Amino acid sequence: MRSYLSLIPISAKVRKRQNRMTILCIIISVLLVTTVFSTADMFIRTKSSELQEKHGNWHIRLENISQSMGQEISQRSDTAGVGWVEEFNSDTDQPYYIGEKKAALYGTDNIYLSQLSNALEEGVLPQNDREIMLSSNAKTALDVSLGDRITLQTPAGDTEFIISGFGSDNKDDYRGQTYLVAVYMTRSEFGALMEENKTETDPVCYVQFQDASKASGAIKELKQQYHLSGESISENTAVMGLTGQGSSESVKNIYGLAIILFILVLMAGILMISGSMNSNVAQRIKFFGMLRCIGASRKQIIRYVRFEALNWCKIAVPVGLFAGIMISWGICIMLRYGIGGEFSSMPVFAVSPIGLLSGAAVGVVTVLLAAQSPARRAARVSPVAAVSGNVDSTSFAGHTVNLGLGKVEKVLGIHHAFTPKKNWILMTFSFSLSVILFFSFSVGLDFAQALLPSLRSWQPDITLTGYANEQILSPALEDSILSVPGVEHVFGSAYMEKVSAASSSQGIDYVNLISYSEYLLDSAQECLVQGDLSEIHGNSDQVMTVLNKDNPLKVGDIIEIAGQKLKIACAVSDGIYPSEYSVICSQETFARLTGKENYSLIGVQLQENASDESIKKIENLAGRDVIFEDMRERNKQDHATYAASVFIVYSFLAILAMITLFHIINSISMSVTARKKQYGAMRAVGMDRKQLTRMIAAEAFTYTASGLIVGCSTGIPLSWFLHTRLLTRYFGTPWTLPITLIGITVVFGIVSAVAAVYVPAKRICSMEITEAVNEW
Repeated sequence: MRSYLSLIPISAKVRKRQNRMTILCIIISVLLVTTVFSTADMFIRTKSSELQEKHGNWHIRLENISQSMGQEISQRSDTAGVGWVEEFNSDTDQPYYIGEKKAALYGTDNIYLSQLSNALEEGVLPQNDREIMLSSNAKTALDVSLGDRITLQTPAGDTEFIISGFGSDNKDDYRGQTYLVAVYMTRSEFGALMEENKTETDPVCYVQFQDASKASGAIKELKQQYHLSGESISENTAVMGLTGQGSSESVKNIYGLAIILFILVLMAGILMISGSMNSNVAQRIKFFGMLRCIGASRKQIIRYVRFEALNWCKIAVPVGLFAGIMISWGICIMLRYGIGGEFSSMPVFAVSPIGLLSGAAVGVVTVLLAAQSPARRAARVSPVAAVSGNVDSTSFAGHTVNLGLGKVEKVLGIHHAFTPKKNWILMTFSFSLSVILFFSFSVGLDFAQALLPSLRSWQPDITLTGYANEQILSPALEDSILSVPGVEHVFGSAYMEKVSAASSSQGIDYVNLISYSEYLLDSAQECLVQGDLSEIHGNSDQVMTVLNKDNPLKVGDIIEIAGQKLKIACAVSDGIYPSEYSVICSQETFARLTGKENYSLIGVQLQENASDESIKKIENLAGRDVIFEDMRERNKQDHATYAASVFIVYSFLAILAMITLFHIINSISMSVTARKKQYGAMRAVGMDRKQLTRMIAAEAFTYTASGLIVGCSTGIPLSWFLHTRLLTRYFGTPWTLPITLIGITVVFGIVSAVAAVYVPAKRICSMEITEAVNEW
């Protein structure tokens, strides 16, 4: 034997069964890290591709610069491409038409359309002034195809073009609607049309650099070189943010959350592995004492424990990496084929180098950090104690244990839980961490649901809207749509901005008046946060408002509109229109106050079996100045996003719960093993198996109770704080004591304690008394 380290492989063979628990802990830690980072990598790849598809490959956007400046920028060594765009009538307020549909005009070049925005979806880009590219929704809205001739109607006259291709630089703006089409033409033709119509536009320059890091540095240089203001230069958050180079605070917050997640995973792994290694060391106190007797120094003992931990990594890390890859593949398959939507393009069987490196590196680092405490514990073993045989991992009490609290086995079990205190603190912290995260993530899911209006029961599949919220949709149209096959519900709403009003609240001289039809009023019950909604129906003097930080109106306020006094009887957490200064009433009350009966918006909810013919009939019922929008795909994506969020969050919580449960079982097992002689002596003096089991159960339930007390006492106030800052502040939803969540945590604690008792109790109860006596 050349060194003490040569004993490591020998010990591994002899103690193969005892080392399984520690190796299993390392495997779980590695697979957890590998799964998290591999799945995150696949998600980032998917989002990067999706965001580039939506927002383009350009890095920065420059306004108010000359053509010569753009030419100079294109000649920089770090520039990959420069494209120009001029835009007109994207807000549809001007009478530019193709057939019956409004037209938004874009004058651009092929560099922007092909290289910077990936705009082309079908056909070819315009090659001359007589060719144009239309947004893809034009195929449905105008019933046209490649090579067709169309006529663009402008105030100065009509111009004929040939359709060379279909596509757009922002597909979300045109997907699912048929009221507006985009027309992409050459810059020379666009300039001629603007001159004919005596209209001026400002060209915008888009720049793509060789990589995002160079773009980040170039922004400062361009500002100084061309004296550009902060408003003149902006970055593509989608591209810059995903590479970590952007200045977006929201993207930085995402990376901050990723770091927090990383720390939580690392802490959970250290607690679990450290507990198992403590158990392993506790079972070999005599062995380390004998090494001290034959000359091993404390430093050598510490090195021995560390290298032994690394030796376990030779088996555990590859197995953990393989298992992590398999689990991440399963998650990707579920997201792609089970949820779909924005995850429909997620890679399935791709291997993530980041996930593998993170799993291996964090696995080794976690093991080394977890080995610190067991290594120091092993090094403290006294050679004298090893020679005398008086080696015990437990400390002796300085006083007799108070037995006045109950039966002796229960009191001893509680005493064992608190001895040593360091172990009790670690156990309490581990359990309470899972409880705190459970309360926090639950609030996060509620906030995510509140941010997605498409999850509301009244969310329409199709909307018909007047331009600029003009009230041009008659109630008769609502009845006509309801008669179309495949339509399940139809509702209407009118909106009038900045209606003169007087209020009992100071500083309010106008409100935004909104009407709800009967179906909307019934659906608003689900988001009611204050008051009684029943008095709002019909021709009433009762109204409601949206409760949040941007709306000064409160329940109980008196509002005077058109000489009539109205009382705010209730408040909801959200609504169809912006919530600032919102007063919501029935359609009958709205007609009485304004003298107008038409709607600004009609929402249509479809049955699952609704056909394309039904949708076409609804579109035909809408007039020329009505915005028709099919929101089914967007709603589907929102539902998919929320479902994925729920799956990921609860999967993470389930993993943490599993680690906590595993840690409790392992710690109880460690405690039983360390006190094996004591339990044997108790058996020898007459304690039966049931009493031993009750003693172990008392120890386990002490850990659970302390973890629940600390976790709930911290998690409940944190839940209130997060709920108040996120939901009450922005949506008006009041916080209530989460009785259900508390019940779940208590049940989980009880189940964890019961599971933790079974294995060690079975082992100690099966031990023969003679074996314990001989070992003592």
